[in-house]
Amino acid sequence: MKSVGIITIHKINNYGSVLQAYALQKVCMELGFKVEIIDYQFPNSFHTDNPYKTVNDLQPAEPRWIKLLFARALVRQHRGIACFVSDRLNLSECSYDSPEMLEANPPVYDVYITGSDQVWSPRYCNGDPSFMLHFSQDKARRISYASSIGSDCIPPELEKRYIEFLSRYDAISVREKTGVEIIKKLTNKNAKEVLDPTLLLDSHEWNELAVEHRLVKQKYILCYFLNYTFNAFPYADEFAADIQRQTGYRIVRVARPPHRLSLKNTGYEIGASPEEFLALVRDAEIVLTTSFHGTAFALNYGRPVFTIVQNSSTSDSRQANLMREMNLEKQIVACGSPFPGYTDSHYDVESEQKQLEQLRIESRLFLINSLGDEQD
Repeated sequence: MKSVGIITIHKINNYGSVLQAYALQKVCMELGFKVEIIDYQFPNSFHTDNPYKTVNDLQPAEPRWIKLLFARALVRQHRGIACFVSDRLNLSECSYDSPEMLEANPPVYDVYITGSDQVWSPRYCNGDPSFMLHFSQDKARRISYASSIGSDCIPPELEKRYIEFLSRYDAISVREKTGVEIIKKLTNKNAKEVLDPTLLLDSHEWNELAVEHRLVKQKYILCYFLNYTFNAFPYADEFAADIQRQTGYRIVRVARPPHRLSLKNTGYEIGASPEEFLALVRDAEIVLTTSFHGTAFALNYGRPVFTIVQNSSTSDSRQANLMREMNLEKQIVACGSPFPGYTDSHYDVESEQKQLEQLRIESRLFLINSLGDEQD
């Protein structure tokens, strides 16, 4: 049985990161490979004092006093994510906490995969060569699956590093069109745009992990608001309140504490585990999100959705790119724009699911072809 080693961001306190790692692992195992996720610690000292962070990245996510109110829920969430990583991910025996450690004692596989998430984003990873497989064995295959740059350019001072290491890849796929263009410019390689790993599994497969029962009895608006890419507040809260005025539905906040506590008829599922997060998306009447993976899971479950982006020309095109692939431009909402009506969140689910399945087939085919021969 041939071996595959995946390097990705796999155990931070973020639902999307751990679930995308699980999905890619699962698909590779189904294709007949022995799969490990390289237990590379992120963030580590290489990622501190990153000059490519933006002002928004440096802003606190929510007021300190509110965060303290939800401290116990955050502890529960983090424990749930840690349990998911421990129980569901096949981690390498050795753990690595720096690029130098990986290079000095590299894990050995037949195929190395740079996985998804923003592993090639200077903004988050500081041009970390580990995510460009600088440590990989010469005779092995090197591929990337849905790696995200999350920007429309690479800083000039990092271009040489990207060119050197990405030119060694046997096959490259990325998560957005801007990534295809950047790879072509840097390496002259034709990268393939593919689905995020979470979309390689359909809703039935995710329901095998999700808790079966409803966590919220009433009809609800699920708000999955993150502050990593841009600051959507107070717009996001005001948008949620407007949808509530139109529908009368309860607001349910997940993942992060709120920025204010004045919204009426609001519940908090801040402590949700990954399995509970899946159920919360599955059972929502509508999903409002600033998150790529919030968008992805809403589409996978065929839920009405509005995905909030910074502006119509943002360089981080991941959410808008995915929605356009589904022909759902109407559900993209630029921060600060007039609030759309609730019914604008609805779409032809049958058509969307057919489009998603076609893209899923194409993305799986890229992975199959890139991995080479299946199990011997």
